Amino acid sequence: MQTILVELVNENALRILKDLEVAKIINLVPDNKNAGKLDLASRLRGTISKERAMELKVELEKRREEWNERGF
Repeated sequence: MQTILVELVNENALRILKDLEVAKIINLVPDNKNAGKLDLASRLRGTISKERAMELKVELEKRREEWNERGF
């Protein structure tokens, strides 16, 4: 048996999935841990490496310093 996470993009999708469950084709497993939509941080976690994140952080700090020096 395989478990997958599905994002429903249409209101009819849940009804169809429930019909499949009634027909004993699938089993819907509630995910209380991720009730509702996942927050942005959870969805993006792990999409870039730690090294790249540090590079971006350094670049951002540099740009902020430049911005502050200009007096904005």
